[in-house]
Amino acid sequence: MKRNNLWILILLFAMGSCADKNAETSSKSVEIAPVTLMEPAEATDDEFAGVKDYALEPRDKVELSIPNHVKIIKNGNVSIESKNITKSKKNLDALMKRFSAYYQQETTNNNNDLTSYNLIIRVPTTSFESMMTALESGEDNVTEKNISAEDVSLQYFDLQSRLKSKRAYLERYQAMVSSAKNVKELLEIQEQIRQLQEDIDSNEATYRNLSNQINYSTLTVNLFEYQANLPMGSNSFWVQIKESINFGWNIIENLILGIIGLWPVWIILGTLIFVIKKVIKKRKQKKNLENVQI
Repeated sequence: MKRNNLWILILLFAMGSCADKNAETSSKSVEIAPVTLMEPAEATDDEFAGVKDYALEPRDKVELSIPNHVKIIKNGNVSIESKNITKSKKNLDALMKRFSAYYQQETTNNNNDLTSYNLIIRVPTTSFESMMTALESGEDNVTEKNISAEDVSLQYFDLQSRLKSKRAYLERYQAMVSSAKNVKELLEIQEQIRQLQEDIDSNEATYRNLSNQINYSTLTVNLFEYQANLPMGSNSFWVQIKESINFGWNIIENLILGIIGLWPVWIILGTLIFVIKKVIKKRKQKKNLENVQI
């Protein structure tokens, strides 16, 4: 009986040892070794030994963080009728300083005692709405208003992407100059650098122009004088007399100039009259001689 109990104890001990080993094995299989992330290897000059085999990567592989806001070009056209054109122009000059704007073009017209200004104004886009509100809330009458907005976000960010990509390739080509194996390869690299530089300069000029249009809106202002500022109104009797006198004087001027302009005709006509008179005079003299002889 004791012998049987001994075998049972040995069997239980063996089973316990096997269970401990299995648990240890399974715990080891669950453990995960730490993973070390390897940074991508930078391209070496050997990869670009053959210039002709070198192909530019697509631009969409270049990382570009695009802002959420859009790029808008704003343009406006305003006609303003003023009862005091001098005062209105001074007020407009004050608004220009207030909103950090400037005149791109300024034209003054004086016609029939009326003064008008044709103005092209560049105003910061952030102040465009405020300036429009100030013009509309002034003493003068806004007779016409037209505002347009153009979304150029796609063009703007596309230019950014092109410039970033071309500058990256330009740097890589410039680094290849020192590793050129012969004169032919050096000339090919320099030609690629020249073409890239020209493209970059062209894109930068377009980008600067586009950025300027985005940052500064264009406002065209037609500031003209109120018609009733003329004596007794714009359609008064005295104004009509003045216009009639001017019209008659213009007719006289045009008539005189037309007569002077026909001077070749007058010379030919005078010559013909002189010749005809000469012929008639000779015929009369000849006839008189014949009568005397008879």
